[in-house]
Amino acid sequence: MLADERNRRQENLERCIRELSQKVYGDSEIREISLKLLDIYKGDFRHNYSGFFPLIVEISKSDQKGDLEFLSNNLESIHNYIDKDLISGEKEFKDIYSQLNKLCDNLNVEIARWNYYSQNEQKIEDINSMTASVCDDMDEATQELRHASKQAASIQTELIAVLSIFAAIVVTFSGGFTFLGSVMSSIGSVEYYEAAALAAIICGIVIFNTIFLLMYLVGKITERNIYAKCKTQDCSCQKRCKNINRIRKRLPYVFYFNLICVIGIIIDFVIWYADIRDWLGIF
Repeated sequence: MLADERNRRQENLERCIRELSQKVYGDSEIREISLKLLDIYKGDFRHNYSGFFPLIVEISKSDQKGDLEFLSNNLESIHNYIDKDLISGEKEFKDIYSQLNKLCDNLNVEIARWNYYSQNEQKIEDINSMTASVCDDMDEATQELRHASKQAASIQTELIAVLSIFAAIVVTFSGGFTFLGSVMSSIGSVEYYEAAALAAIICGIVIFNTIFLLMYLVGKITERNIYAKCKTQDCSCQKRCKNINRIRKRLPYVFYFNLICVIGIIIDFVIWYADIRDWLGIF
């Protein structure tokens, strides 16, 4: 048989195999395909076994679902049809019986090999996916561990700083109350009560603002917000508050305490000035 004729029949055979992979055929269609195979194999044609695996790979990767299953079912139907022909005595396919059996066996072997290869390939992909996932989890865990290590390393410093600040607050309270106690005890010996009141107010301002400053440092170290709630987060209004107005809204306790103390100082000065004028006899 000439090479051109052999190539033509091989192409026709591959075309038939592709048709068998499209759907499950009925008995009449199986007979038509069998007659096509009879026409291809007559004249001592031998198929090219090496070309079957690339064909199986091509069919398996097509868009249609279940191609290899259709092919296996149809090959089994062809094999049974030829066996029935031989057993019934009609022997229509007796001249190519061995070739068709070999065709079915070869294709089934290639299908089995592809299925085995696909399973292993899927396992490899699953392993690679799991490995990538584990690596990502390890990287994330490593980053969290590093972050935790940094936090643990800074905890001791933060604790020392916070304890030092609280110690300073205690000392400030103690010193302030001691001073206030001295002022109160000396009221009876001073000529002007306004001077004692002024000293007490100034002492209160110093103690309060010093304690607030220390508490502000504690908030910065511990990353806690000591400001009053604003209408928007991070004070991001279109019209932002400025200067004293911003202090009044974000730190109202500081603002109003200092305002009351300033008003008290002014009143004290007014009363003190009036007393001095009366003592000097100035009208």
